[in-house]
Amino acid sequence: MREIRELDRRERCEVYRCVYREAFPPAELRPLASMEQMIAAGEYRMLGLYEDGEALAYASLWQDGRYVLIDYLCVPKDKRSRGSGGELLRRLREVYPPESILFGESEAPTGDPEADGMILRRLAFYQRCGAVTLHYDTALFGVHYKTLAFCDGTPPEAEIMAAHAGFYRRKLPGWIYRRVIRIPYDGGPLPKCEKWEENEDP
Repeated sequence: MREIRELDRRERCEVYRCVYREAFPPAELRPLASMEQMIAAGEYRMLGLYEDGEALAYASLWQDGRYVLIDYLCVPKDKRSRGSGGELLRRLREVYPPESILFGESEAPTGDPEADGMILRRLAFYQRCGAVTLHYDTALFGVHYKTLAFCDGTPPEAEIMAAHAGFYRRKLPGWIYRRVIRIPYDGGPLPKCEKWEENEDP
């Protein structure tokens, strides 16, 4: 029997250190301290899909009203290719009320065939799980993303984009938001970011 449950603090630290750091480059990975602050504020959670006590996949989610940003979706390296990530993604719809709109960010193709293989496979995975690719892209901390929505019917793109920008505006100091966040992103140069920075002084 598979179940979805919240991770406790010890589990979150272990998953962040041993799973997230392996799966995501520094420029795409929010600091654990930031996650913990938002969890304490009741606006962020980390969930796991478990079977007989064994963790199969993880998701970190950031909520504001009916909008839920799928911040990270990750399967441990030794549990991949079992369909667990897709199952967790689909079952997240059960965790939130029906009126909720779940959306996420997935790295956009770069034009480099070597790098784009994994990027395109990831986008195809989300599409198989019911994602709709929205008409606006984002750029966060030097990384260009496509925006995806998981909801019934036609996604309200203007509302999602406004909510999307609002997540980061409320969390980040204004100078950081202006420097490294582009919602929407219409092309052009991106700031170079070697890691995700939220509180560093200018």
